[in-house]
Parts: sequence; structure tokens; C-alpha cells
Amino acid sequence: MVRKTPATKRSRNTQPPPLSNVPLRQWFANEALWRHFQDFYMKKPILKPRYLPEGLIPEDRYQVFWRLIEKQHLRGLLFFKERYYPRLMAAASTTLRIQNNLDENGNGEFHLVFWLASVKYALNLDELASIWGLQNCGELYKGGRDPPNYMGCYYHEQAIQALHLTGLSGGKYSVRNMTTDHRLLHFMISYVLLPRAGNHGPISEEDLIILWAMVDEVKLNCSFLIAYELYYYTIHQIESGLGHSMLWTKVFEYLGLDLSGEQAITVGEDNAITQRQLNQMRRNLNIAGAESVADEAGEWG
Repeated sequence: MVRKTPATKRSRNTQPPPLSNVPLRQWFANEALWRHFQDFYMKKPILKPRYLPEGLIPEDRYQVFWRLIEKQHLRGLLFFKERYYPRLMAAASTTLRIQNNLDENGNGEFHLVFWLASVKYALNLDELASIWGLQNCGELYKGGRDPPNYMGCYYHEQAIQALHLTGLSGGKYSVRNMTTDHRLLHFMISYVLLPRAGNHGPISEEDLIILWAMVDEVKLNCSFLIAYELYYYTIHQIESGLGHSMLWTKVFEYLGLDLSGEQAITVGEDNAITQRQLNQMRRNLNIAGAESVADEAGEWG
């Protein structure tokens, strides 16, 4: 069943201060937050943002992949390319919180909240969906190993069998026997929708739940899912990094934050998903030739 969370009034934030004129220490309400920013968030690496170049995955050859992407309204997210601001990301992450008063029927209110220079910024799901080019509708899955009770389409063993997965150590699964369209879908989950540090190849339980929902054509509320992922980035260990840097930029621009004094990192060709990376799946996706499958399992890094 598709749920749509209720529209709420636009957040009424105080006019943003000119951050470039405010000493960095004064961006934080107290000494504890300031130290936390210095000792933890500023030391977190930024997960390398990725985008899909036009034409790399031909729509006429991978129709199932593109149909499932369209079902989730994720096409724009795959091609999204925007510069980003590491210090401002770290500062916002220091105070990032989620205020979720939605019940399982989608009734109530939801806000993604952070503070800068004594100003509270709050964004509801309608705003986040609009900012990120997504839709505020679908199943409200927070991520993690356990799907919500109302996501009745998900059955663990059925998903493993239908996707042709085999078990690995640590509760993860090999992608070796998956169809190419489904492997491409998981590739985009691990690089764009829910980026992560380390090995992108094996499927985690969280990946399995998301992937099965997509393959079973169950609409997920990706705005809700990404909002929770942003929050989880803030509480993980330093090595996990901060993700969705380009989506943070869209938030900052929407809120009218002063970006004039911030170092901007340009997203360019070095951030593009390439033919070489796709072929690390051990599938030859040569656009001009026939697709082939290597003998070994593909676990891309």
C-alpha cells in the first residue's frame, strides 16, 4: 500500500545570519558542541559523491533497471551533480536531529532539524522531497535490519531466493548470481541512494530490504529514507564519513544560508560513475557489444 505523509506548513525559520561575518565558534550554542564539532565532525571524511553520466546505462538494453528506477522516482537523483561545502556539512551534522511524530499510517509531522548561529532550521518531508527532486509518498522505512510491520511485502527467505543471493560471512549476501538489471539497481543503491565507505559489493540486510521493495515495485518514501541516513551518518564512527554532500548543498541553498565564506568542492568527471566501475561487477557492459559474465563473483570497491 502506498502511503503519503501529510503536507505540513512550510518551516518558518528566522532570517539566516550572514555566517561569513560570524566567528566559527559562535555557530555553536555551547562549548560542548564546539568541541564535538572540532574533535569529531570536522575530522570525518566526506564520502565521495557519485553521479551517473548520460548514456552510460542504455535504456533500451536495461529496461527493467530503468523501469524500477522510475517507479521510485530516482532518475533525477542518479544524474544529480552539484558542488558541496565540507565545513558547513560538518557544522550542520553536529546538531542534526530528527523529530518524527508520524504513526504507521503516515499521520503526524516529521522534521529534519539542525542549528547554526542560534538559528533553528527545520524541514518537513514535503520540503525535502521538493528540494531533492523526489516524492513525498510511499512506505516509511528508516533503514536498518528490520522493515516496519506494515511493509508486508517483505519476506526474508523469499527475497533471497527471488534475487538469487548466496550467503556470505557477517550476515551479508553475494551478488554473483543476480540478474544484471538487479545488480545495477544495487550498484546505484550503494553508490548514490545510500552511499557508504568500503566495499560496495556485498548486500547487507538493509540493502536486501530496499532492493526487494524496488524489485517488487513497492514505492518507498526515499525522502524519509535519506533523511534518516543523514542522521545516521552523524552518529557513526569517524571512518564512516559524511554522505549526501550534494543533497546538503540543495538544503543550504533552499534555506538561504550564506555560502560566500565557505570552501566549495566542485563535482566533476572524477565523481562520475564509469564503465570501469560497472565492469568491476564482473559483467561486461560494453554498450557496443554483447554482455558477458565473468566466472568470479563481483565485489566492487
